[in-house]
Amino acid sequence: MLARLLVRLHFILPLLTLSRLAARVSRFRGPGGILIRAFAWLFSIDREEAASPVPQGYASLSEFFSRELKEGARIPENGEECVACPADGLLTRIGEINGTSHPQAKGAGYSIEELLGGVRCAAPYEDGHLAVIYLRPSDYHRVRMPLAGQLREVAYLPGRRLSVNPAIIDAAPAVLATNERVALHFDTGAGKFCVVMIGALNVGSISTAFDIRTDASIPPVPTRWRFHGPRGAKCERGDYLAHFNLGSTVVLVATRDLLAWLPERKPVEEVRCGQALGQRLPLEV
Repeated sequence: MLARLLVRLHFILPLLTLSRLAARVSRFRGPGGILIRAFAWLFSIDREEAASPVPQGYASLSEFFSRELKEGARIPENGEECVACPADGLLTRIGEINGTSHPQAKGAGYSIEELLGGVRCAAPYEDGHLAVIYLRPSDYHRVRMPLAGQLREVAYLPGRRLSVNPAIIDAAPAVLATNERVALHFDTGAGKFCVVMIGALNVGSISTAFDIRTDASIPPVPTRWRFHGPRGAKCERGDYLAHFNLGSTVVLVATRDLLAWLPERKPVEEVRCGQALGQRLPLEV
């Protein structure tokens, strides 16, 4: 009931203005790094993991929020055939896709076509796999490659800035397919996968490892960058892929014959970047 009320409020409140205000606040460090200290204390963040001293090593709360960790943190598990979790957070969904629908899509209100922005983009993932990871304020907010792959397309899909808190998503699942998002499509040679960065309330922008503008300053129309042949960046498993300037959700979508989820991975559990989510399937001869 409360979640549904909050969803209704989302359609009344000036969310874009609130997000821009939050982005401005996040760029302010404050005397003695007071905002960073308060944020770290409020969310019990492990300061020892941070690559730079806290708060002295960060010019703003936003910079601290998207902090890198010390070398050796979040090393992907179990070898190249392991599908590594792309982010720290709460694993809220993991399973198979029914056609081009969400695994729990019966009546859920959105499809993979809507999530990825069209039939062409969704077609490879028919009867494929999907995992959803909610990044909480306390989590590490850099997103890393779950598998090695070659970048084939980046899509900026404009939309709302509704909250992606799990309680909100349970009340209005379509939020994941209607919020602003950036979808990064990769080819492994044995199958495809897509990492979708979902924008949300208070997310100032989404930054990627590639020389592509995907921030809120670009025109609010769907924009795609395609890379043929060797033009797309070759990324290894565990490489930095993108980060949120404030928090949100990551959706990992994969083709049917690429992987199998580990049976022990269940919603709702805490996961860490690099932790094993699944295993690549052997190539069919």
